[in-house]
Formats: sequence, C-alpha cells, structure tokens
Amino acid sequence: MSSSALAPFASRSSRENISAQARMDGPRLKAGQRVVLGVLTENDHHNRTCNQVSLCLSPIMPFMLNSKIQGFKVFFFLLFVSGVCMCTGSCLDASMQSLEEEEVAVTEDVLCVPEYAEDIHRHLRESEIRYRPKPGYMRKQPDITNCMRVILIDWLVEVAEEYKLCSETVYLAVNYLDRFLSSMSVLRGKLQLVGTAAILVAAKYEEIYPPEVDEFVYITDDTYSKKQLLRMEHLILKVLSFDMTAPTSYQFLTQYVLVERVCSETANLALYLSELTLLEVEPFLQHLPSKIAAAAYCLANYTLNRTLWPDALHAFTGYSLAEIAQCLIALHKLHLSAESRPQQAIREKYKSSEYSSVSLIKPVEGLPLH
Repeated sequence: MSSSALAPFASRSSRENISAQARMDGPRLKAGQRVVLGVLTENDHHNRTCNQVSLCLSPIMPFMLNSKIQGFKVFFFLLFVSGVCMCTGSCLDASMQSLEEEEVAVTEDVLCVPEYAEDIHRHLRESEIRYRPKPGYMRKQPDITNCMRVILIDWLVEVAEEYKLCSETVYLAVNYLDRFLSSMSVLRGKLQLVGTAAILVAAKYEEIYPPEVDEFVYITDDTYSKKQLLRMEHLILKVLSFDMTAPTSYQFLTQYVLVERVCSETANLALYLSELTLLEVEPFLQHLPSKIAAAAYCLANYTLNRTLWPDALHAFTGYSLAEIAQCLIALHKLHLSAESRPQQAIREKYKSSEYSSVSLIKPVEGLPLH
C-alpha cells in the first residue's frame, strides 16, 4: 500500500494536527454567518485570546512543533525540561533526521498490521453493536426534529473545519449526540448545547491539541456559559457511561482501503459519501457503521472505476453485495441530492484539493443492482 493511498485516512496529518498555540497565534477564521436552530450567529465583536494558556505553553511549543513523531515529542520535551544541552551536530540531531526520514515507513507499518487486521475487524464489529444509537429515537423526541439535527450536524462540520479537527472527531461527536438523544429527551433550545458538548468530548478524546472550553463557548456566540457547557459534558459522559471508544464508518473505511487498494481519489470519495450519511437519521441509523462504510466504498468504487464490491472485501467483511444493496441505494440517493441540499458544509469541505475535490464529481445516474 502506497503512502498516498493512506493519506486520506491520516487523521494526524499536518492539517489536522494543529497545536493550541498555533490556533491562538493565528487569526480567527470567519466561516460566514452561522445559524443553528435560530440561536447561533457569528459574533464579529469578540476577539478573545487565552493568555494564560499561551504563557504556559509558549516556552515548550516550538520544540513540540518541530518534532513529527509523537513518541519522539515526549522524549525531546523531557530532555528540554531536564536541562540537557541540544547542540547542532549532536547525536540527537542525527536521531531527529533519521526519525523524520523514516516517518512515512513507520506510519504505514503502524496502519497496516496485516497480521492483526482480522482480529481488529472482529473487535470493531462486536463493538459497533454495543455503541449503536437507537434507530428510531427521533420519533420519541417531543421537541426536536430531524431537520434540527441536520442543521446541527452541518454546523458541527463547520466547527471542525474552523478548528482543524480530525474527521474522526466529527464522527465520534455525532455518535455521542445520537446515543445521548436515544436516552434523553432534549428541548430544542438545548440541542445546540448538547451538540457543542458532544464535539468537546470528542475533541478531548481524539485530538492531540483539542480547543479550549472557552473556544466552544465562543462558537455558540455565548448562547451558553462555560458552566452550562461543562455540566452538559458531565451529563453526556454519565449517560454514555464513559464509553467513548465507539467504532465509526471512518474506522471501517480505513480498514477496507488497506485490504483492497484504491487510488486516493476513490478513498476520498468514499470518505465524502460516508460523511454525508451523518446528516440523516433515517435510514442510515438502521445500518451499522461497517455496512455504511461498505456502501460508501462500493459507490465510490463504482463512480470512478465502474466496479462495486471486490471479492477480497467480501471475504474480509462477510458482507455480500446483496446485504449492502439497501444501504447502497439509500446512499446513492443521498449523493444525487447533495448538491441541492441547504446544508453544504460537508460538500464544501470535500471541494478542497486536499480531498481531491471529490464533492465536485458528478454522481452516477444508476447502479447495476438486480
């Protein structure tokens, strides 16, 4: 597997792995006016900085940012705080160069682990059932609707893009949101608070440098206080029994691409299609993440290569094309309507050359399913 094929799934890429210091030093991005459930607008009058955090991190962050391998970051930092002299031309410099040269090879080895692939997949398949939201939960919510949820998810994607969060963080946030709403009734005025707390928890779980709590208060235009946000975070953790390691279709797609090689454009298109499913409760909560990932792979593969479900993935997953077909048809319908939907955050994200501009690819008119 080439490193270019793995690139779409490198959640710790330079784009997404941005430090707290870098976020604070750079200008705030203005992603346009945002309105979520009628309460959220972009606040053009706020210009906050977290000075106390900046003062705390500034002495060490230059060293942290210059090291690419996370394990080496810790080693480098320990040498720094212990007072070890790091002179040019030292053995440490040679080690840095050697480690950087081997980074791609190390990353690929860590991701592939073919000897464990089946065990990992089996574990994820077992876990996805345990951490699955209830498919029909929205029918039991007295004050919120599918439309409100769609608007909220679209906004969460914008937030993730603004703060350069990993794609997996968005998937986890949506999982936490849906699992919470499966157990708790929420008033429409509090839905944005739940969503903000969900992405806060997901960022803490997934990111190396998650945004500060004050940043999440800021993005709601101070609709909610820091105290309210932290209380909701605690409630989410309690309701979910602190079970945060939920398998997502993003994780399954990572495995599928490693099992059956595809070009980066196909991989990015599969990611785009998979992320579109986050918008809709019905029918996609009726399907497990592993099946959604399979449908996304199939549709991307057919769109670009005119083939559907390879034998290698049939053997690896146990899914036949017939078992995927219902989800695949629903995903194809969603792809056809993506351009005309009011919510465009995901489509705008995947217009970027970083994702091979796959959201601009014309959907196929039909699928060869009989």
